[in-house]
Amino acid sequence: MMVDGKETVQQVFEAIEHAEMFLIGVGTECMPVREQTTVLREPFLADCEKSRFYEELPEEHEVLRAYRRLSELIGAKPYFVVTLNTDDLIYRAGFEADLVVAPCGSMRKLQCTEHIVEAAKIRDEILTQMQGGAKECEDGWQALAVCPQCGRRLGFHTIKNPDYLEEGYLPQWNKYMKWLSCTLNRRLCILELGVDFEYPQVIRFPFEKTAYFNQKSKFIRINKKFPQLAEKLSVQGINIRENPIDFLNRN
Repeated sequence: MMVDGKETVQQVFEAIEHAEMFLIGVGTECMPVREQTTVLREPFLADCEKSRFYEELPEEHEVLRAYRRLSELIGAKPYFVVTLNTDDLIYRAGFEADLVVAPCGSMRKLQCTEHIVEAAKIRDEILTQMQGGAKECEDGWQALAVCPQCGRRLGFHTIKNPDYLEEGYLPQWNKYMKWLSCTLNRRLCILELGVDFEYPQVIRFPFEKTAYFNQKSKFIRINKKFPQLAEKLSVQGINIRENPIDFLNRN
C-alpha cells in the first residue's frame, strides 16, 4: 500500500513497534553527498580524498544522525544490516560490525590481487604527498600505493575494483544467511532504505522474496526514486516516496 501523509508514518512505526526482528537494507540514497573541491585526473587519488571525506564526516552530519535514529528505533531487538554502501558510516552509529555485511566493499580498506589492508595510513601518506605540488604528486604517489605484504599495486577494496576480493565480505555473508534462516514465521520487519537497481540481486529482490515467504513479516520500502512495490507485497508492504535520510531525521 502507498498512502501519503501521517497514516503512512503511523503504519511504519506500528510495524517497527510490533516487530520481533529487523532485516535492514541500505542503499546509495543513504550516502552523503560530497562537493568536489578539486578535479583529479587519476581515479585512485580521487578515491583517496573520498575515503578521507567519509572518515572525517562530522557526527552531526544528517546521514549519521539518521543512522543513529534508526538504531534507536530498533532498540535491543535482533537485527542484521545489508549495506550496498562503501562509506562504512553505518558502523559509526551504534550498529555492531558483527551484524552488518557490506558485499560491495569498503573505502576504509585497500587491496592488491591477494591481500586486503587498512587504507588510512597509506591513503594519508599519499594525500600528504599530493600537497607537495603536481610534479611531486605525479612522481611520488605510485611508489606509496603498494601492498605492504607483497609490493603489488593497491586499489580500493570495493566492487568497482576489477580484482575485487570477495573473501573480504564472505564470512559476514555466511553469518547473514544463517541469521536469515532463523527469521521464518517470526514477526520480521524488513526495512529497505534507498536501494536502487544497480545490484538488485543483493537486496531488492531477495528482500521481497523473504517478505513473500514470511507472511508474518512487514516490508517497508523508503525510496525517493524507486518506491514501487511488487503486487505480491501489496498487503504486507508499505512504500514511501522519500529520501530515507530525510524520513528518519524528521520522524
